[in-house]
Amino acid sequence: MPGIPRADPHPVLHRMRAEAPVFHVNGAWYLTRYADVQRALLDPAIGRQVTVHAGVDDPLAVVRRNMFNLDPPDHTRLRRLMAPAFGPRTVARLSERIDEIVAELVAGLHGEVDVIAQLALPLPILVMADLVGFPLADAAKLRVWSDAMLRSYHAPRIRAAGLAFVRYIEKQIAERRETPREDLLTRLSLSDELDHEELVSSVFQLVMAGDETTVNLIGNGVLELLRHPGQLSLLRDDPELIDSAVEEMMRFNGPVGHSRPLYALTDAVFGDVVIPRGDMIIPVLLAANRDPAVFPDPDVFDIARTPNRHLGLGHGIHFCLGAALARLQARAAIGALVRRPLELTTAELEWTPDLFIHGVRRLPLRVGP
Repeated sequence: MPGIPRADPHPVLHRMRAEAPVFHVNGAWYLTRYADVQRALLDPAIGRQVTVHAGVDDPLAVVRRNMFNLDPPDHTRLRRLMAPAFGPRTVARLSERIDEIVAELVAGLHGEVDVIAQLALPLPILVMADLVGFPLADAAKLRVWSDAMLRSYHAPRIRAAGLAFVRYIEKQIAERRETPREDLLTRLSLSDELDHEELVSSVFQLVMAGDETTVNLIGNGVLELLRHPGQLSLLRDDPELIDSAVEEMMRFNGPVGHSRPLYALTDAVFGDVVIPRGDMIIPVLLAANRDPAVFPDPDVFDIARTPNRHLGLGHGIHFCLGAALARLQARAAIGALVRRPLELTTAELEWTPDLFIHGVRRLPLRVGP
């Protein structure tokens, strides 16, 4: 998103929402009011319009045909197939596993550490590998590929990592068809409701989306607690506030700056602005989540805030399917970490260069015993 300071985008977003809430730049319309963002995410006349198939000029097109990029009825079909993997039974099973992983990772934090590299990054890739059914011994190479694709911002490296991950997924699919197991990948691999592109793309996107969102939620959440020591003390005094604290972290400075691009399937009217059919629409979640029309004192970080109807994980049919898992991981990781003495060792933080993925690249802390 052009012209937005990465370290603190909120003053510019406030000005946009007040002065030009439907803002057109570089061929896209940016929505910053809560009501407009919510409507765009719900309105069936505003869609994603992506029906990409693999071609010789785009070797990674195979990873684009998934529910994150599709409209109904394809989206509905794919989400129905994926939904059982995120049901209460699976989440309950993974909850214990998440606690075990967090305990091990946090126990290894002493002295000068980078919370992103040593806690936020290792956790979700292990959880998503467990969810899909990948061997946990492969988590290290999954982490390398994910980092290259989501954090390198280097086109050749992204392409190489993406191709390696696709080959890995295809190999795992072939193994499941030869020797079925009790895992999500087997169920999807044996389904006759998915073509090859949809299968590979859905598995790819599950791992990628579940990874970076959780990394940023943990990193941004810890950072805001350190920036607001009164709230950190409140959470330490009352650990049961962790649930509402995580919701406020998603509202106040969430892990996703804006939704994936949407498109006006017909002329769309927002206030006195008409967005022509076919134009790109970008709902800005960070701006909506600090709209004073919805949130009293929106620039106040309040871990006990209620109600908290934030849009940090999307809304409508594209609401984050893995929201329960992301919340579980953030609650476990942040809840365990704040029991230790923490000190931010630098004020100079590097942020992701694109507002879509919104988080710090490193979070250097001094962690006490």
